[in-house]
This record gives sequence, structure tokens and C-alpha cells, in this order.
Amino acid sequence: MKSNKQRRAEIKERRLDRAGKLAAQLRGQDVRHLAAGARPAGMELADQDVLARYNNTYGLLPAFYVDLAFTCRDCGVEEVWTAKQQKWWYEVAHGHIDSTAMRCRACRRALREQRERAAAYSAAKAHGKQAT
Repeated sequence: MKSNKQRRAEIKERRLDRAGKLAAQLRGQDVRHLAAGARPAGMELADQDVLARYNNTYGLLPAFYVDLAFTCRDCGVEEVWTAKQQKWWYEVAHGHIDSTAMRCRACRRALREQRERAAAYSAAKAHGKQAT
């Protein structure tokens, strides 16, 4: 029986392989016409109406998202920003269309906790000054 750590490593490896193969397959190819069943795994269609509404840009909006491999800025580990995650980021969270993933989940979580601790410390310090 495999541990969860081993399973996660296998999933990560498959995602990296799929992202590389998909990028090679899509180079110079127009896949907007493909039906949902014909689209390869790791590809999501973009809702251009939502993108146009929330992204004030003069460039072309994407017709679809594909899995993108990236290297974490902080720890250097190679990760995949999946098409589903991109769709959520751009269409639900309304992230800017030119933004991309820079940090892995662990580093994002650590940075968020560090910011929360700093904010709590500042609040406690400010509260202590007011009480004096």
C-alpha cells in the first residue's frame, strides 16, 4: 500500500508529464473548435464573457486554459498550475488575466501565515500602546 506522500508524488509527476505533452501538442494548433469530449485532459474552455467583464485589457483573451508547469519562486520545486485552477482564478476569483502562479501551495500557505502573525503582532502592539 502506498502512502499519501507517494500518491501525491505520482499525481504531481503525471501532471507535469501531461502539461509537457499538452504544450507540445498545442503548439501552433487552434483547438477552440474541439467538443468537450474531444479536448485532451488538462484543458478547460474559458468563459470569455466573464473574462471580458472583469479584465480591463486590450489584449486577446484566452479561448482555453491548459496545464502550465512552473517553478516555485521560494523553494524551487516544480509544480503544475492546472487548467481547473486557472479557470477558478481568472473567472471566479477575478484575478488579472496577465497573472500566473509563482509559488507552490506550501509556500503560499507559509507566506499567508507569516503575514497573519505579523498583522496580529502589529495589532497587539498598537493595542498595548493605546492602553498605556
